[in-house]
Amino acid sequence: MNESKDLSHALEVAARAARKGGDVAKARLGKPGYLKWKGHRDVVCEASLLVQDAIVSTILEEFPGASILAEEGPDDAPMPVDAPDLWIVDPICGSLNFTQGIPYFCISVALRTGGNISAGAVYDPCRDEMFEATINTPSTLNGRKISVQQILEGAEAWNSAITGTDWPHSGDRRRQTRMIVGLMSDQVTELNLMGSPALGLCNVACGRLHAYWHLDLNIWDIAAASLILQRAGGILTDANGVTWLYSDGGYIATNGVIHGWTLNCIQAVLNLSK
Repeated sequence: MNESKDLSHALEVAARAARKGGDVAKARLGKPGYLKWKGHRDVVCEASLLVQDAIVSTILEEFPGASILAEEGPDDAPMPVDAPDLWIVDPICGSLNFTQGIPYFCISVALRTGGNISAGAVYDPCRDEMFEATINTPSTLNGRKISVQQILEGAEAWNSAITGTDWPHSGDRRRQTRMIVGLMSDQVTELNLMGSPALGLCNVACGRLHAYWHLDLNIWDIAAASLILQRAGGILTDANGVTWLYSDGGYIATNGVIHGWTLNCIQAVLNLSK
């Protein structure tokens, strides 16, 4: 089997797993079960574990023995970060929204091969929207090709931008985010708090947003969405404007036109802390 067929099959499995997880999540919306707080504003609920089980079992049915890095553990499971083929799973990206019954969250499933994200699916079960991409194919939304929106240039593009972000859980990065929000909201047309980083990136990919940024994410938050964004023509870097692959948690995703403007605004605040 050639690489294209391998990736096509992997994407089909990723999308199927995300959809199965999404079906479980949608059925449990408003009924999250018990809550376990991993930290201030960082919650895992009973339902997210059921969603994760549905995703993982779907992957293992097709790829027995697959290496899987899933957000919700279990805590004693080894971290297979060096596996040549690694499935990266976020069962519910937007946990606080989900636990509060807010229908804005998603399921994220990605495959990393040879150190690169090679296939990814992000599913919004409440809107029945499936974002997909492989490293060799364009990004799609429910089977339709998508691309970032690039309608203006320069300062005019920045002033007209619709942007998004979300809050870090606590600490200096939350304080810095508050300062960036204050600065950026006076410069762009709109700055939205999304509640789901993966959907934030996917909404840049399909042109609903022009930029999304965050100062404190984990790889499962953006693994699938990072590929979808880039295959839709978007730009992804860390918060310093260099490769996102070695980020310490900060990410900037844009349509490319306003990447420098977004970076400059964020760096104006981050440089104050140096």
